[in-house]
Amino acid sequence: MSSSLVLPAPNIIRRLTTVLFAGQSIASLGMTAAVTVGSIAAAHLTGSTSFAGAPTTMYVLGTALGAFPAGKLMDRFGRRTGLTLGFLVGVLGAGLGVLAFIAFAPFALFFAHAFMGISRGALDQGRFAAADMVTQEQRARAVSWVVLGGAAGGILGPLAVSPASHFATLLGLDTLAGPYLIGTFIFALGSLLLFTLLRPDPRDIARALAIAAPKDATDELPARSFRQALRGTKTQTAVAAMILGQVVMTTVMVMTPLHMTEHLHHTLDDVSIVIAAHVTGMYLTSFFTGRIADRVGHAKTILLGAALLIMACLLAPFANETPRLAFALFVLGAGWNFCYVAGSSLLTDSIRVNERGHIQGSNDLLVGLVAATGSLLGGFFFEQIGYVGIALAGITLALALFGYVLRRVRALAQAAA
Repeated sequence: MSSSLVLPAPNIIRRLTTVLFAGQSIASLGMTAAVTVGSIAAAHLTGSTSFAGAPTTMYVLGTALGAFPAGKLMDRFGRRTGLTLGFLVGVLGAGLGVLAFIAFAPFALFFAHAFMGISRGALDQGRFAAADMVTQEQRARAVSWVVLGGAAGGILGPLAVSPASHFATLLGLDTLAGPYLIGTFIFALGSLLLFTLLRPDPRDIARALAIAAPKDATDELPARSFRQALRGTKTQTAVAAMILGQVVMTTVMVMTPLHMTEHLHHTLDDVSIVIAAHVTGMYLTSFFTGRIADRVGHAKTILLGAALLIMACLLAPFANETPRLAFALFVLGAGWNFCYVAGSSLLTDSIRVNERGHIQGSNDLLVGLVAATGSLLGGFFFEQIGYVGIALAGITLALALFGYVLRRVRALAQAAA
């Protein structure tokens, strides 16, 4: 065993998890501020609400396309290199966002969100980096702690929109350029943090754990492709939870700011409060999700997540006041969190160490492509069938997830009996 594959002390694992937590906080701050104003910025630059979903579509599509190469790169060069490069791509994306308002160029805005999405695709692998460093019994909690890192940035991101907009005005820029300007500096800080402090690399710790663990017949088998891994029941359940949870959350969340400003005539400050509540639900529930998943099982945790998504989609169309909308979007975020944390942990449990990077990246690619499709269609559906129609579509997808996982749970119970 080489020196790079020696198991580090528990205090080093805690330090590395803290670094990953901080990286997620920084990334979430920059990303959420931009996403909060994305639909409004697109309508402003194009003069049409039909393109309101385009920035988030590009963002989610970028997230999907960035995930697979990031996973492959991390397999070869390590988590630290991949995450650092992810932040640097975010710097490029945020800079393009500022340029879009200087040149009044809608396509620059769309590409800005695409590059920030590619950045997100790489940075989302941070949750798998945390899972690399612990054993199966602690994996859901490790994932949830890193996902929790998005809470601070996610809550502050929407709340930073107003001061960032005022700062942009002082510089003679459009008010909507503010979140992108701040994001440029935030992503640069994140790249410096990860490159400096994420040592030893979580990939090497995972390999050391694999060497130290008891061997079985599958350890010597070659790595499977994503398609081959997807034949397993656990992998199917994990991927279904992340895909359907993501598409329901994204589609409803993206159209909420436009619904508030176009139909309910709320201010940008009201939008910031609602999105802040949503992001709080997405991330702060990680305090509990990992422990719940480790205790009651991944499948039952996904069922809870699907039920919360259904509840949110029932509440949102009938919530006209800011507090009620904030509560509905909080529940929506919590439902996503249950599906995301339990699905991520279950996926890591169902694959071998030598498969993790490319299979996890492939999973995030698939999740992102489906969510991007939902986000793209969201703008058109919003114009045709309104916010109520979008919520009904969300209910349908969440019910499909609930029914699928419930059948899996019953089948496992019958097999055990």
